[in-house]
Amino acid sequence: MGGKPDQPAPATTETLVREVAAEAHLKLDQLRPEEQAYLQEHALKKPLRVLDIWALGVGAVISGAYFGWNLGLKDNGPVAMLVATLIVCLLYLTWVLALSELSVAMPFAGGPLAYGRRAVGPWLGFVMGWSMLLECQFVAVATALATGGYIAFLLRPDDPSNTVRVGVALATIVIFFFLHTWGVKEQSLALQLITYGAILGLVIFWVAAAPYLSWERVWTRPVLPEGKGWRAVLEAVPFALWWLVSIETVALAAEEAHEAHRTIPRGLVLAQVTLIAIAVLTWFFACGVMDAQELAVTATNGKADDVDYPLVKALESLPVRQAAPGVFYGFGLIAICGILASYHGIVFGTSRQAFSLGRAGYLPTFLGKVHAVRRTPISALLTCSGISAAFVIASVWWPEVGTVAVLVATLTALIWYILAMTCLFLLRRREPRLFHAYRTPVSRVLPFTVVILAVFAVAMYSVINVQVIPLTAGLYAVALGYYGLWARRRIQTAAPEELAARQRPEGPP
Repeated sequence: MGGKPDQPAPATTETLVREVAAEAHLKLDQLRPEEQAYLQEHALKKPLRVLDIWALGVGAVISGAYFGWNLGLKDNGPVAMLVATLIVCLLYLTWVLALSELSVAMPFAGGPLAYGRRAVGPWLGFVMGWSMLLECQFVAVATALATGGYIAFLLRPDDPSNTVRVGVALATIVIFFFLHTWGVKEQSLALQLITYGAILGLVIFWVAAAPYLSWERVWTRPVLPEGKGWRAVLEAVPFALWWLVSIETVALAAEEAHEAHRTIPRGLVLAQVTLIAIAVLTWFFACGVMDAQELAVTATNGKADDVDYPLVKALESLPVRQAAPGVFYGFGLIAICGILASYHGIVFGTSRQAFSLGRAGYLPTFLGKVHAVRRTPISALLTCSGISAAFVIASVWWPEVGTVAVLVATLTALIWYILAMTCLFLLRRREPRLFHAYRTPVSRVLPFTVVILAVFAVAMYSVINVQVIPLTAGLYAVALGYYGLWARRRIQTAAPEELAARQRPEGPP
């Protein structure tokens, strides 16, 4: 069609439907006319390549290097945080490899909804889809607030304004709503550029901090806090998850990825390796230049508040601010790219999960509407952005919103990780042909490793101070009540996740 090899000509809606059907093993000749029409009406474009997937994976997660993880340092210390981080890195490396197998086999925007629906039934699909929606939504809340916190600190380091923090967070939500409604390829290009900026910001931080490193700050005496010992590692694990949580957002891009069986595994693994290197280096340089407790907590107006701008705070404490103010403020501005990259990526994940649940009838169907020309899920984007804005406004009266959002996001993520691996085991045994396009390395060991590490991480929520378990349980109770009383009788049988669950793949095992 005259386009470059990596930029195929724009596809018609009919072509998009055929591509979705081919990669998802749907047999179009077995579908009723109204089912084909429903697919055509709700089709998404498929422009994403390996670099786009890498940028989405890194971008959705890289804010974890800029804030959130540092809360695990409180009363635990840097070594405990390092051990917790290494445990989490192992969990996520095994997780993305195993997740690639599911996302290639069922390349739908619904992701976990499709896995649970096909492996067990609609109720499990809903639980898994709801879990990821909660994960993404609360990550979006925490990230928007962190954006405001960084800018408020830069403007007035001695006494950051909460009004500025909330105002900037709301402006971030509005700006990225409009960017995502513009188009998937346009927002993907913007994400690539912001992600490069985010990585550049971390490199600047590492270089600026290097001359002031102190090994005694990193490797403390005693190594683990007295009176806590290894309990400090356990308490740090839920916060260490923040380094890498939401990398699975990439799975939701499978329906919009060109040749998903190649693009998704390569992009996911490349993103994960990048993020592990970022996590370890950032931990080392941040803890090496500032006391770990000060990176986690700050005294404001006579009370201790959690820090959501640790890297800027670390640089502010060094002679860099006086000797080279351009480096300090330049890093602060570039650091905003790190947080915005994650907010950008997580808006993609939140809107796609809400869109797929609405398209299939598990949530109100208006969430499944797409723009007639741009094929973006505008209703889901508007709704999710509105929810984020409501939580940001609530933070005026409930200052702990950011910390609670971090913990709810990581807990709900772990729940669906465990359920996803259960689905993988069931589907491998029942439908081996489903996985002929891609099989993860060490295919028997990796899913078991994910389950063991995820169960271990879930257990750690019983030893931390923030009481997020009742809140999380309440959110699940409300959702299950809605599903049982209303949604289960209104599921759209023409949604691709539903159609795929009723068909079986053809081809060699």
